[in-house]
Amino acid sequence: MPKTTAAALVAVAALALTLTACSDQTPPVAEDATAIESETPTAAAPVEHIGDTWTFEYEGATGTFTIPTDSSNELVQQLEAARESVGGEAPTYVTVEVDNTSGTSYINMYGMTLVSLDGQQAASTSVSDVISEWRSLTEDTATYNSLIDLSNTVGMFDLRPGATGTAVLTFAEPITSVASVYVQPAGGTDEVQATAE
Repeated sequence: MPKTTAAALVAVAALALTLTACSDQTPPVAEDATAIESETPTAAAPVEHIGDTWTFEYEGATGTFTIPTDSSNELVQQLEAARESVGGEAPTYVTVEVDNTSGTSYINMYGMTLVSLDGQQAASTSVSDVISEWRSLTEDTATYNSLIDLSNTVGMFDLRPGATGTAVLTFAEPITSVASVYVQPAGGTDEVQATAE
């Protein structure tokens, strides 16, 4: 037999032995695969917070509110009396107690967005806009003027550093579920997430 043929047969035999040996081996397994899986972070399931107290912080200012605000609240009662006088649609009210005594920015409570437990989103409406709608429902001059006064006192919220005050936000629909809340304390650009207590 020629030397090249013998050498080729030896090489083929060696290759066959190597492949057989490799096929008998099982692939390496991570020593603690379960530990690696358990370290993977999982998102926390949303929790219902309707009726709970919420807080937020922004540039040294703090805010506190419940959703919805209790109907016995003095500002809510004042707004409801005005609404009933013209037969307007009832919104959901959220009053926010803002402490800006340690703050460094103006706080105007520009807006608030709620996310329900089932993922539905609702954005607040300006209370001034709501009062403006009520004004369109009356032809009585005294009532119309009283609604303008109410809008000027309740709707114009601009809290300077060092001051405290109460802002009123409204939602067009009833709020029956709240899982998370996002607040725009000083305009439409900056947003902070509130925390339920």
